[in-house]
Amino acid sequence: MKPNKALAIAGFTAITLNTIMLKLAKIFNIKAESGGLLKLTLKILPSFLTNATFIKTDWFWLLFHFGTGAVMVIIYAAFFNKLALSTFFKGLLFSLFPWVVNGVVVLPTLNQGIFGLKALPLSGVFYFFLANILFGFTLSQFYEMLRRSS
Repeated sequence: MKPNKALAIAGFTAITLNTIMLKLAKIFNIKAESGGLLKLTLKILPSFLTNATFIKTDWFWLLFHFGTGAVMVIIYAAFFNKLALSTFFKGLLFSLFPWVVNGVVVLPTLNQGIFGLKALPLSGVFYFFLANILFGFTLSQFYEMLRRSS
């Protein structure tokens, strides 16, 4: 399969699984996210945008999540996929990248503490980590598998 098509399919699959896992956290009674990147983005945008009703809907969250995920998929293809590592380690390293950026830059900027420990329970931080692992591994493994298929 052509690399761009493989990346699009693998990326959509990885983002979808990550989204489902994050939404399932509520069923397990785990607070696994605080909306950190979305909150930070809304702080930067002009108020006429942030006051729009659509911004406060679940549909906007989903759109924002898929948009952010798509950017991450492009970062994977541009940088992580080119590393001289096994697909397993590319996925692992890539999984850590957004989790660490979120935990060390985004959440502390919002006064939620390192890895959001002021806003999330430890179980939520760990669950969010697992959701990132699912995203990274699905993307790396599925992309490699699709790229090699004819």
